[in-house]
Amino acid sequence: MSKKIIFIRHGKASMDGKDAERVLDEDGVIQAESLKDKLNLLGFDNAKIFSSPFKRALQTIEPFIKQRNLKIIYSNELEEIHIPKNPELSKHQIIEKMWADENYKSDGGMSQREHFSKIENFLNQIFEDFKNNNNDIVIVTHGNLIGIILKFFFKLQFGFAEWKTMTMPDIYLLKFDKKNYFIDMQRNNSNIERIFTI
Repeated sequence: MSKKIIFIRHGKASMDGKDAERVLDEDGVIQAESLKDKLNLLGFDNAKIFSSPFKRALQTIEPFIKQRNLKIIYSNELEEIHIPKNPELSKHQIIEKMWADENYKSDGGMSQREHFSKIENFLNQIFEDFKNNNNDIVIVTHGNLIGIILKFFFKLQFGFAEWKTMTMPDIYLLKFDKKNYFIDMQRNNSNIERIFTI
């Protein structure tokens, strides 16, 4: 049986309040319940759960961990990359430039390369634990960060085109054989109620 690491982008959230404190909106709450059912079908009975400390990420996985009585590990390394506003560019234009150039950053922000360097040790620790144990891993985080991890850590194809197609929530399932060799990645966001596309 293959071992699994699943990356989950949080559900749809209110735009009110500070970024870290934004909560799921009505659609996001329904999405989280639907996601719980999907994870049950995918078979995550023996999983370690890691999450961004942002409220919308925690709320997205909360129905699943409550049902299974699982512990959750909060990590600041799973926060979204900081993208400051720029008076001359929209947020999407900034993100497009960041995917085109891994060293590009808006004033006061961090480039993709810098952000990955900041979290690389944390990712190495998670993956070493994954290789040495039989636990699957669930990581609940944010859209840009999922792409950065897939691109820089797992060396998979991910760019602005892939980022634009991401939904809330979204699921990227990576499978590994018993010797921890990568088998494949499947994006699987089907059968989630009220899935949201930007």
